[in-house]
Amino acid sequence: MSKSMKKNRLAVVLASGAALAMPVVAQDVAQEKAQQATQGMAASRRVIEEVLVTAQRTEETLQDAAIPINAATGEELNRVGVVNATTLNRIAPALYVTAGGGANTGYFVRGVGNFTNNGYTSPAIAFNIDGVYIGRPSSTVASFLDIERVEVLKGPQGTLYGRNATGGAINVIPAKPKLGETGGELTAGYGSYDAVDASGFVNLPLGESAAFRFAGSHTQHDGYFDDGTSSEEDLALRGQVYVEVDENINVRVSADYSTQKGTGAGLNVHGTYRLTPFSPNNPVPNYTFIAAPDNVTADYTGLHSPQTLEFIRNNATAAPLFSPLEGYAYPFRNDTYWGVNAELNFALGFADLVVIPAYRESELDNQFNGPPFKAAINQDTAKQASIEARLSGTIGQVDWLLGGYYFDENVKGVNAYNQFSTVTHNSFDSNTESTAIFGRATWHLSDQLRVVGGVRYTDESRSIDAAATATAGVCLEDPEGRPPSCAHVPTLPAALTLEEMIAALDPALFPARSPFDGNPITGAYPYGPIGYFEPEQSGPGAILAVRPFTINASGGDEEVTWRAALEFDATPDNLLYASYETGFRSGGFNVTFGREEYEPEFIDAFTIGSKNRFLDNRLEVNVELFHWEYNGQQLAALGLDAEGNNAFFSRNVGESTIQGVDVDFQFAAGEYTLFRGAIQYLDATYDKFQFNQIDLSDASDPPNFLTPVTGCNTTQVMEPVREFIVDCSGREALYSPTWTVNLGVQQIIELGDYELAATLDGRYRGDRVIGFNYLPGGNSGSDLTADASLTLSPGDRAWSVTAYVRNLTDEAVPVTYQLGAGNVTSSAYQPPRTYGVRATVRF
Repeated sequence: MSKSMKKNRLAVVLASGAALAMPVVAQDVAQEKAQQATQGMAASRRVIEEVLVTAQRTEETLQDAAIPINAATGEELNRVGVVNATTLNRIAPALYVTAGGGANTGYFVRGVGNFTNNGYTSPAIAFNIDGVYIGRPSSTVASFLDIERVEVLKGPQGTLYGRNATGGAINVIPAKPKLGETGGELTAGYGSYDAVDASGFVNLPLGESAAFRFAGSHTQHDGYFDDGTSSEEDLALRGQVYVEVDENINVRVSADYSTQKGTGAGLNVHGTYRLTPFSPNNPVPNYTFIAAPDNVTADYTGLHSPQTLEFIRNNATAAPLFSPLEGYAYPFRNDTYWGVNAELNFALGFADLVVIPAYRESELDNQFNGPPFKAAINQDTAKQASIEARLSGTIGQVDWLLGGYYFDENVKGVNAYNQFSTVTHNSFDSNTESTAIFGRATWHLSDQLRVVGGVRYTDESRSIDAAATATAGVCLEDPEGRPPSCAHVPTLPAALTLEEMIAALDPALFPARSPFDGNPITGAYPYGPIGYFEPEQSGPGAILAVRPFTINASGGDEEVTWRAALEFDATPDNLLYASYETGFRSGGFNVTFGREEYEPEFIDAFTIGSKNRFLDNRLEVNVELFHWEYNGQQLAALGLDAEGNNAFFSRNVGESTIQGVDVDFQFAAGEYTLFRGAIQYLDATYDKFQFNQIDLSDASDPPNFLTPVTGCNTTQVMEPVREFIVDCSGREALYSPTWTVNLGVQQIIELGDYELAATLDGRYRGDRVIGFNYLPGGNSGSDLTADASLTLSPGDRAWSVTAYVRNLTDEAVPVTYQLGAGNVTSSAYQPPRTYGVRATVRF
């Protein structure tokens, strides 16, 4: 190998969520231009690129931000393949994003988060687009268009952000119009799974003091699963106008529109838990796990593959009807989002004022299976309006900021959750109104030492008006030594409303009293032939029971949250900081009988950090030590309502202690080589994790007969109601691997008038809990994934061609483990190995 080849060879490393450590301090613009003029472009590669952030409502470098934060530029996001919110875990090791069925997207930071969200829950991780808080996390998935950068904040955001959040915040900042510039970019690509993407932007001047920017993208790919699921087709458009009214006033107005279609996330089935009474010593007492065969569990087979459907039909029945599970509805998405927002900046002399008004709407039309339902159908419309105003300035040695925030959201929905034997239909109209005032002051005790204090008062009110029905098919066979079986009657059809479901049934199934004559449809109806089990049993073989209920409730929370911190510049390149911050997430309502309301959750976060640059800005090392105390934790998951019907609802489950250390680094090893990485050690444990579940057994049954399907400890309680206490205390928190390691390398190779940029980025994540029930199969296992790319471009970068591979190791990485109808277990997965080529032209 020649010396030049050795010099330019690509270093191979495990590697990283890439943008993680994120670029550090470079020279300022004047220095950089001077260097380039005297030493050429190569000199600018000897230091790490600068990234500016606005996470603290002021512009500062990433290294000067004395908070736990990761940030990535738009270029870095493209390089590592972050095209929507579900792939953000590639740039922040503390963040996990789970994609369930339909528009359900869950966010976890160090065990703080939610599996999924609906129209009447609030996220633990605040998602902000262009400075606007987004109330529905489903509205965030298609937001990554023409992005300037993304910021991921770790820990409670109790002072400076819209609605309070306990786990952190994700800030998506789009690229803004530029005065006096005419130009743009067009990109087109093709890849595996018939992936096609096209995107671009154009920036146009509108005279000397105004500019317009328009961006658009269209992406699609076939399903990653054999049954065609996990397909996508997304469209996104954004237009902005920026005007400098005069030297003291500027205004920017933005409007965006996006759609998401396809099937949504697919599922792989692992097996089913079959009721086997009187087997208390099984790993899950009274249940035996029936593992699916290899042709079902093979990676990316899918729920709708023929062999999977056959396995479920032959091995699973859902209580209380106990009929074969047939007729899974195929999933689809048809979601639309749009919004308008503005940013008005006023230089008042004594202070600067920024005002951000916004309005957004989302319309969801989804049908999905995950967890393995016959069908979950959502048709929701969410409308939100907000306005935020911040006034900031300096008085002597004190930098100050005062602000106010108002948020008003209305969500209306019609939903159905069909689990074959039981179905919940609901319609709801929920309203949330949140008002906050906040302030922050930074006192410069000296040129090196600062004291920071912030406080926020939040007053939130909410209401819900909902009507729901819980429908159950109940098998009346009373056998001895085995579960009942009602194979002679069908499970319940998938439909958005109760009336539509009843209309889809054969009238002959109701030989006596008929629900077709009911208005409203309530009570119990003989279901199927009379006397089917004679002579052993007489009367109806099964019944269809319909119970309506309504929820008309209102409530609210008032809370003061605050932050105190010390910041010390040991040298111009070495920052030390320590902080204490509180946060809360408001309570809310469930459309679930007997579980109608849940309480707020709270978190206290202690942080000690250090941000450092060495070797003339060629080496960056940042360290964060954290200790969080989490109380009243909310979790949304499947369970049973107060009458034993399956339901999805939020509940307060307990307390956690979360602590560890996070180290990230970047090293410019030479003019052409950049190493980066991050390591997180995490100890997140539930000090208390308990909830109650109704006991479905009869009074005549022996104790601990129909125990919950869980890997946690259970205790049967007979008074005041017959139920089980499920205790998962001492277990590892959800999505909290002990070790997370991200490493990466970028190598530039000069080829005459061209350059070739080669990157390799990889991620190791240790074993973690991904299932609410702590079942034996509910851990992900550890995984190692890697991404690689090669980009060829001329010196002026007028064009570029990139070849890429994502998930080079082709790991099937599960992101959920859920128990569905018939106790069928399944997982959603991150994408398999994908590859492609992308060409960009700049003008």
